[in-house]
Amino acid sequence: MIQPRRSFFPALFLCTGALVAQTPTVRVALCGAAGASTGCQWLNVQTILQASNAFATVDIIDVTAAGGGTPTLNQLLGYDALLCWTNTTPADNVAWGNVLADYVDAGGGVVVAVFANSSTTTGRNIDGRWQNGYEVVLDRSGNGSGSGDTLGTVHVPTHPAMAGVTAFQGGTTGSRPNGTALEVGSTLIAEWSNGKVLVAQGSRPNRIDLGFYPPPASCTQSGWVTGGDLLMVNSLLAVANTAVYQSYGTGCATSAGVPSFTAQAGFPKPTVGGVLIADLGVLPVGVALVSLGFSNQFSGPTPLPFDLAPFGAPGCSLVADPAVTQVAIGAPTATWALVIPNDNNFIGVTFFQQAVVLDPAANAGGFAVTSGMTIKVGT
Repeated sequence: MIQPRRSFFPALFLCTGALVAQTPTVRVALCGAAGASTGCQWLNVQTILQASNAFATVDIIDVTAAGGGTPTLNQLLGYDALLCWTNTTPADNVAWGNVLADYVDAGGGVVVAVFANSSTTTGRNIDGRWQNGYEVVLDRSGNGSGSGDTLGTVHVPTHPAMAGVTAFQGGTTGSRPNGTALEVGSTLIAEWSNGKVLVAQGSRPNRIDLGFYPPPASCTQSGWVTGGDLLMVNSLLAVANTAVYQSYGTGCATSAGVPSFTAQAGFPKPTVGGVLIADLGVLPVGVALVSLGFSNQFSGPTPLPFDLAPFGAPGCSLVADPAVTQVAIGAPTATWALVIPNDNNFIGVTFFQQAVVLDPAANAGGFAVTSGMTIKVGT
């Protein structure tokens, strides 16, 4: 078993903890296409979230052409979570979907609501790379409505999104997705009283969809009368503080197949006071180099991903900064573990992991790589 080196990890956590301790509470942004940013469809939601006192910042990012267009990944990385919805058309819904997928890969939390997860209007959904496993409610099913509809069956009452939620009621329109189909691996948390999706979580734990329109009924009857405020606050906190161990990018093949990390049963999440244990599989000669760093965008001055073809490994890319590297030994599987201190200062600390697997038969370079892994410490 490959354990974190005592000489490295305590120093890493002490340094990181000092940085996190200076960070205030969760920073969120409303990131969507919802008309003029001075309108109630933005400002009412912003005011509701600010009044919860749960967030240090609630900013508005208008992704329409008039509002500034698609944000950059660096801009989004300034926030712990985003609430995204539409009722107008983004400047570029493909570019928007691509950067949101990159943000989720980096550990950011995203909550998507009506109409971004339901609209049939061309260009009004989240497109691009978002369509490949980042959805929760499968989009473009159209919009349903129902005057007076309320909270229906709660399938997972212990889910953080449902904390304190005892009632929900939509406006006289009460817009919601028509479709109930979810992305593979997603979980239905709660329904409307007519059986439509109200809350669902994706296979990626930092993804939640809400089946209602975020502005309250005082702004538009497409919204909600009661309960929407708490569902939005809870969901944003849930995706911001959730522990994440998930892959991004792609690996390349050894002579025996593509190597990968898999969290062991019983140790699936990097939580404070816990242990993350993962198996690194498909090691033809039983040796790999496991790296950890703080970025999946740069390694020093070099942008990532970095093509490893010039080093004899075509189709392979470096996707995580190898700030620290350890040797893992085991054939055909090695086990790697990370002990996380029981200190809430570490909530939100994010690492990026990748392994180089040695295999003379793989290619001229004699190695292959795994996909990247995002490790975000949570609760």
